[in-house]
Amino acid sequence: MSLETVVTEFNRDGFAVLPAFFSAAELAAVNLEVDRIIAGQAEYMPAEELAWEKDTAPGTLRNAFRMHRYHTAFMDLARHARMTEVAARLLGAPLRLYASQMFAKQPRVGSVVPLHQDMPYWPFDPPEMITFWIALDESRRENGCVRFLPGSHRLGRLHHVASGVHGNSLRTEDPRVEGLPETAIEIEAGSICLHHALAAHRSDPNTSDKPRRGLIYVYMSPAVRVTDESKLRKPYEFPVVRESL
Repeated sequence: MSLETVVTEFNRDGFAVLPAFFSAAELAAVNLEVDRIIAGQAEYMPAEELAWEKDTAPGTLRNAFRMHRYHTAFMDLARHARMTEVAARLLGAPLRLYASQMFAKQPRVGSVVPLHQDMPYWPFDPPEMITFWIALDESRRENGCVRFLPGSHRLGRLHHVASGVHGNSLRTEDPRVEGLPETAIEIEAGSICLHHALAAHRSDPNTSDKPRRGLIYVYMSPAVRVTDESKLRKPYEFPVVRESL
């Protein structure tokens, strides 16, 4: 898929897919570290950067945050030349990194993520931020693939309420999205799904016997500014990962 096609699809739908973007070799280092984090063997990860599935005994890891701060493999991938080229084409340069995150939907355990936009969670403006979701496993309907409402990013900020879901505290409750069609993103390991910070999306629980691990990087345009510093986990910084287009 050409970069021009990616830009066209992203601007139209609020998301786009880059199939088979990474080889297994390119993801080998982060795959190893993700598995170590899930297994509780990554001593470098602070406890406050980990989140667990509710009511699992023993604890089943759901999320890890800001891994790029603690292991070079994650920061190296955040700077990957081909991936940051796509991000910079959409956001401009210098391109900055806001966050890295691991999301693991474990077999028969991985929980639901209610319909939401990312931007209501984040203390920034303008909403010129894009999430690059890298599939570390194949992502299918059965193991809880991501689902989008195409074009929802053009609606602006939607109304959100408390979800009651552990780990995803907000859900969209807005009449503007009622009845909108939904697209399920089924992709192979090594593919990327990227989405706008205002694109409404959700995912079902993992009802299969296969894991659905994803690695997330959130990139920011040069125009993005902090609106409420109290909502940021300290220390924080937004390193430049690409200087120019």
